[in-house]
Amino acid sequence: MLRLPLLILALALAGPRPTHAASWDASFNVAEGMAGTFELPFPVAFPGTVVVEARWSGPRPVFFGVDGPSKLSMARRSGPSPQRIEIEAEPAHAGAGVVWKLTVKALAARGAVDGRVTVTVPDDPVVVAMREAANRPPPPTPPPPPPWMVRTEAPRDATRSLVDAFRAVEAYRAIVVAPGGPVDACSWQQEFLRYAASARDRLASPGTPPDVPTLRFFSRLAAAVQAVEELRSSSDPVLAGPVPEDREHRRDWLIARAERVRPVERRLDELTELLRRGHAPALEDERWVPRFTACLTACERNFDERVRLGNEAIAPNRELAEAQWDRILAAAGILASFGPYLNEP
Repeated sequence: MLRLPLLILALALAGPRPTHAASWDASFNVAEGMAGTFELPFPVAFPGTVVVEARWSGPRPVFFGVDGPSKLSMARRSGPSPQRIEIEAEPAHAGAGVVWKLTVKALAARGAVDGRVTVTVPDDPVVVAMREAANRPPPPTPPPPPPWMVRTEAPRDATRSLVDAFRAVEAYRAIVVAPGGPVDACSWQQEFLRYAASARDRLASPGTPPDVPTLRFFSRLAAAVQAVEELRSSSDPVLAGPVPEDREHRRDWLIARAERVRPVERRLDELTELLRRGHAPALEDERWVPRFTACLTACERNFDERVRLGNEAIAPNRELAEAQWDRILAAAGILASFGPYLNEP
């Protein structure tokens, strides 16, 4: 029996590492009536799939055997042309200096054998990842942001009132679109930003403000926010506390406090009534309006209760007020910036 190395074996083992998955391509030949055995050692440096592909002329069956490190049998196959063998190289059977061996055998029989075999081994995962990344199509160009998300400056010839409206919208926009901000539990902030930016742009061109009922409602809404802010930030003991410990003093304190707080609460109730009765028809389809007033009312209750309960941590709507109040104040700045247009003819 004839035992020969596969052709170009020495060249394949000594050559530089291919840029793609490493493979060795060699020919084998057996003369008429002769037997032959051919061996091809090949390195398996990385885990993955080892593929052996062979094709030859003639009807003679050929045996293929693949041995891993320490002569571990990895695969055995025999049959007619063509043949394909896939072997999973586990991490324990791959690595630097690890060599596998392919054995090709043709028994003595009629007909010559003239064939070629290709062995492909797994490539470095880093190289594979880089190649796959290079072959991926570039990500699509993101669409441009909507106009209300983009910072906009007032026109050069803008009036003082228009400049104030632009600045108020930008101050609010910077808070709302800032990454990592709190979740808008009341779901009014972005809808209001779209509305405010659109109203601001109509002021600039063609110079059309919201209608008078809308401007009047905005004036009331801005004043209500300011009243709640005074309740929150006041240093007056009647509003800021603490609650008197003496029963008589506490009763008098609660009466005096109610006289200061009830007008604020009535203002908030009136806002809801005005919307319900259709005093601002242009706002009937604006979903942000009732959500804004409901959020404002929840904040007012928190500011009131945390003083009366003497414990900020247990006051209702604490987390909502913490997340919403700076945005409510900024929105009120926009509403107030529309105020001068209410007095225009």
